[in-house]
Amino acid sequence: MNESRPSIQTIDELPNRVLCVATSAADAILGCGGVLAMHAARGDAVRVLVVADSDGDEPSRSLRESEARAAAAQLGVHDVKVLGLDDGGGSADLAGRLGQALGEFGPELLYAPSPFEPDPGAVAVCRALVSATRTTSEVTLLLFGVRCQVPANVLIDVTGERTEAFVRIEADRLAEFVRHVAQLARTIRGSSGESGTSMVTAVISTWNKRDDVRANLDGLLAQTMPFASIVVVDNASEDGTGEMIARDYPSVRLIVMPHSRYGACETFNIGFASVTTELTAILDDDVILPPDWLEKTVNRLQREPPTTAIVSTKIIEPGMPESYLRSPAINTERYMSTFRGCASLARTQALSEAGGYDERFFIYGNERDLTCRLLNLGYRVLQFPDAVAHHKTPFGIKLGKRSLYYHARNAWLGMLKYAPLSDLLKMPFIVLGHVVLRTEAEEHAGQVSDATGTIGIGRSLRQTPGAWWVLVRAGFSVLYNVPYCLKRRDPVHSPDFELPIR
Repeated sequence: MNESRPSIQTIDELPNRVLCVATSAADAILGCGGVLAMHAARGDAVRVLVVADSDGDEPSRSLRESEARAAAAQLGVHDVKVLGLDDGGGSADLAGRLGQALGEFGPELLYAPSPFEPDPGAVAVCRALVSATRTTSEVTLLLFGVRCQVPANVLIDVTGERTEAFVRIEADRLAEFVRHVAQLARTIRGSSGESGTSMVTAVISTWNKRDDVRANLDGLLAQTMPFASIVVVDNASEDGTGEMIARDYPSVRLIVMPHSRYGACETFNIGFASVTTELTAILDDDVILPPDWLEKTVNRLQREPPTTAIVSTKIIEPGMPESYLRSPAINTERYMSTFRGCASLARTQALSEAGGYDERFFIYGNERDLTCRLLNLGYRVLQFPDAVAHHKTPFGIKLGKRSLYYHARNAWLGMLKYAPLSDLLKMPFIVLGHVVLRTEAEEHAGQVSDATGTIGIGRSLRQTPGAWWVLVRAGFSVLYNVPYCLKRRDPVHSPDFELPIR
């Protein structure tokens, strides 16, 4: 925890001729999108200079530039230039071209990537700026982090509720700063308990669960095998979650979404896209991991063949009956047709190869859908009950119209995409007999093991006002999405596949 927090300032205290240098428009949005939008709204002269890898052909360059312009336009910024990172004569030429760009625009304020970034392109840009800014000592330099948290000495208020963090460096001290980055980075890793040898990144998506996230992060930092990196994607929380993380957990990479209308599938995918380690821990914001969770899951996955994509750990939740906890189906190692998305360990390459979560699902049922794609790629998912995670969400599906709608809708979307035709034709009758009419006693006895998203469906139908109308709406949404599902239909014939009923 930081003992001295940087003071928060507003853009009123900043110059109004602004240049942002980044290796992609997406990095500019993630690193300092809030302040750029505020500069644009204030009427400042704002330019985004994208320094990206050269693709070699003109159509690719034009596409890259149009994509950069479209991304920057979301912030209200319409002055976008693209510079090829590898064009010309290497780093010396890049420094010259950056110097020319600075001289042409004449910025008073420069946002740029910090040299802590693991991206070689971002580091090359920062180093080139060392030479480019030698004759521009009047410019204010603010360095931002995208893939690695910066040791911030400046916090800028972007909404009245959230801040963006920067390192402010005098232009004539930038060279010294870059020379000492390696030592500074080691200091930061040491203060967070990271050994530098871990190969796992934890990815958490959150929304308005500040206290739960704090407890979660404390558990992650107390692991016997430390995480190489922790990424939290904050879906524009209004309870101070982002500010708490930035203030109290500087080693955590925080990604703050511009608004809260994103689904969990999309925010998790953003977190997955930022991972550079071999393994990814997929975690809900309200889980608590025992100190040996990571060590156990990593060791178990290392004993598996490369075709095992995910290790799904045992979950304990409030209200979970003892009979369910003792059920052999829950306590036996076996290959599954889904995984528990609140606490699982995955191979990063497998997640990427399968395409991550289907963002149309928004929330719920996305783990089974992803598993179907993994099974079709030849991967498997292993249940590993020796590693346990404590989940604060009560046992069974969450009561309420939103939960009932997405659970009902998404179960059908996933099966329209992946269930063999014979199973798909039987599914309406099986769902009625084995899910809707299933008793709580059967659920509590542990007869339902993989389809945990259906536990409590009967209670939800009885206790949710207008439940049947919710199901009608879900049914219409399924019909609307039939073309989408049929276009992606790829029946699963793996022996691990099961319908989402037990």
